[in-house]
Amino acid sequence: MALKPLTRKLFSGSLPIVALFVLLLVSLYLMSDASHDSALFSRLYTWLLGINILAIMLFIGLIGRSLWQLIRQYRQQVAGSRLTARLVIMFVILSVTPVSAVYFFSLDFIKRGIDSWFDVRVEQALTDALELSQTALGIRMNELLQDTRSMARIVANTGPEMAVLTLNDLRSANDANELTLFSRNGHIIAASSAETESLLPQRLDTGTQLILRQGRADVALLPLRDAGLFVRVAVAVPGAATSGEGLILQALYPVSERINALADSVQSAFGRYREVAYLRVPLKYSFILTLSLVLLLSIMIAIWAAFYAARRLVAPITDLAEGTRAVAAGDYEKRLPLPGRDELGFLVRSFNEMTHRIALARNAVQDSQRQAEAQRAYLETVLGNLSSGVITLDVHHRIRTSNPAASYILTLDLEEYRGKALDDIATEHPVLMTLVDTIYEHLGNHQDDWQEEITLFSSSGRQVLMCRGTPLPESSDIPGGNLIVFDDITTLIQAQRNAAWGEVARRLAHEIKNPLTPIQLSAERLRHKYLDNMPPQ
Repeated sequence: MALKPLTRKLFSGSLPIVALFVLLLVSLYLMSDASHDSALFSRLYTWLLGINILAIMLFIGLIGRSLWQLIRQYRQQVAGSRLTARLVIMFVILSVTPVSAVYFFSLDFIKRGIDSWFDVRVEQALTDALELSQTALGIRMNELLQDTRSMARIVANTGPEMAVLTLNDLRSANDANELTLFSRNGHIIAASSAETESLLPQRLDTGTQLILRQGRADVALLPLRDAGLFVRVAVAVPGAATSGEGLILQALYPVSERINALADSVQSAFGRYREVAYLRVPLKYSFILTLSLVLLLSIMIAIWAAFYAARRLVAPITDLAEGTRAVAAGDYEKRLPLPGRDELGFLVRSFNEMTHRIALARNAVQDSQRQAEAQRAYLETVLGNLSSGVITLDVHHRIRTSNPAASYILTLDLEEYRGKALDDIATEHPVLMTLVDTIYEHLGNHQDDWQEEITLFSSSGRQVLMCRGTPLPESSDIPGGNLIVFDDITTLIQAQRNAAWGEVARRLAHEIKNPLTPIQLSAERLRHKYLDNMPPQ
């Protein structure tokens, strides 16, 4: 039974509608975003479509429940049901008409737009651009091959002892990044590099060696980590004679970052175009489906807005009717929930304020009396059970309140002196003059917190008081003053003294019981003092 109000509030409030609306918007956005990526499209689209269909079914179920309740209330002629029905019809008409027009025009626009993406001229232009970039890069690689062969002929006429210097000159003259001279077995003979941090040159791989053994040159693009793209050219050195072994010259040429970026851009654009072309028909259906879901979502939001607006309008009127009947029956504690800050909200606030003032006027005196009696009883209970004496003074140093412990410690009835100054007590009881003077001294110094031990002498003996004082805060109803708290510590001090004398007596008894101890200690001191000065016997 306790779950029914919670369930009714959950399924009839705005929380589930807002949650479903946000879920649909997120899903629709992800569906639209997935359409731009073929891999993401194929992986997420089915799941997102299922989530959207499930959310819309829940949306339709909630709206169907509200519609069924409206039909039942309309048949029972419940107040506000006709207004709700008119609002639903009005909102549906106002929303469906423009949204439907936009929907049909958008469908035609989507179809034409997607078809324009796959124009034959666009595809041919991308193909030509890709071929152009590849041709330009091929021409450049062929030029570098000829340059490398020219350098190989120069190296062939150079002795081994001058190989390093020759490679340095050739590398600088031909803008190469690295030149390496290998034996036919792949061993490094000489190398020259523009990178001073590079300790070892790029070695020959197995594929390059196989190509060179077939009498051909090897030209390839070589991406290096953290260095970019390079053109690697490996050629055999013609007519080289180093102990009868053939030589191989390998050259690395950097590719311009601009050329590299343009080639990658053309290749990426062409690959992207081929992916989108493959998804041409699915893209059409996905955009149409997404647009249809948006249309359905708009219509459902309009219907739900009609129900929500009707509830907001009818609920305050019903509450006002119930509140009026309650006030007529004498219930002035009736409070209505505030619907908002509109005109209906102002009317409800006025009604609540009216009933509140009536209730305050009737209960003000009773509440004040109960509060005063409760505070007085509480304060008397607290003060009556304290073992410390408590006295409160007003700003003129007159006694305002006191507790029984204060009268017991001072051996006089302080209730007789309520409203009188401390001087009157000192005049009638000179024994308390020291206490009164000490209090006046600290009050005159305007100290926030103070504490002092006071000794009083009377016919009954000496009395020691530990007196403390602090100012009382001011308020609008009660002016400030001072709080005086004191304790009779005579017994405590006497107990401390008795304990101290007991310790002294215990030590004296120990000394008397063992008289040889100090004699032995004195003999030891004399022995150590005069033993070295006495002649041996």
